[in-house]
Amino acid sequence: MTGLEDYSGFEVIRAAMEVERNGHRFYTAMVQRATSELAKELFSWLSQDEIEHLKTLEALVPKYQDGAFWEDEDQFLPYLRRFADSEIFPSPERLDEVLREETSDLKALDLAIEAEEKFAEYFHLAAANARSSDGKEAFAWLAGEEDRHARVLRERRDTIAGSLAR
Repeated sequence: MTGLEDYSGFEVIRAAMEVERNGHRFYTAMVQRATSELAKELFSWLSQDEIEHLKTLEALVPKYQDGAFWEDEDQFLPYLRRFADSEIFPSPERLDEVLREETSDLKALDLAIEAEEKFAEYFHLAAANARSSDGKEAFAWLAGEEDRHARVLRERRDTIAGSLAR
């Protein structure tokens, strides 16, 4: 968490936009690879929800732009991509490995739950440690969204597991 408390709301929003883009790519790939219709529907919904989050975040950029620490987008984007590309969402290699298994839909759901929970935990910690009110607000909103995704994934995993057992 070193330095996390110094993030501005703008930095949080821009980093989260990269995270949402990665989430959209992950869930879109899962729609194409899932074997059960229930899993496909769930991943499709999550993929679209990531787009809705991205739209919400894009609308927030002007609100937080005045507090931006980074003026140069070319300098800031590599930093954001490193943050977003961290091992929160599984690497393509890890995903391919999981999808070769017999219970691939359930394993993919487990990976998605883990990713959403990691982001929620990160954003909750960030909200608690942020010094600026806009940073706290942005992190808290993001934490709530990630908590919601994790909750839905856990609920649906049980349903999908039951349907696959039949």
